[in-house]
Amino acid sequence: MGTMTGKLKNIPKFFVDFISPLKPFVLLIPFLLFFYSSVWQGLEKARLTRQIHERTSTKEELKRKNDELKIGIVSYTSAERIETLYRRTYQFLPISLGNRTVTIELPPIPDEVITQK
Repeated sequence: MGTMTGKLKNIPKFFVDFISPLKPFVLLIPFLLFFYSSVWQGLEKARLTRQIHERTSTKEELKRKNDELKIGIVSYTSAERIETLYRRTYQFLPISLGNRTVTIELPPIPDEVITQK
């Protein structure tokens, strides 16, 4: 048993001998963590900025397509076009008052509704 207690007394000394070369790393860990976090933060900011740019350009493209669709709706439902189709279909019969078409113009979609979705 004497040799066992001698080995146990050597464990703290062995541990200290093992850890002492690692002391510079223990001091460098906060700096490395700061460096890593700042690099990570920069990369994350760049990624989010790119996503914002992509989404903004997608939003502008969708707004443009929406405007084109509104123009298409207005032109395809214009009174002159419908009247021309009616005259072609019914061989220039006179349009009675009951068969007149009223064109409805769609109101613009406010930006607040788009951003809330």
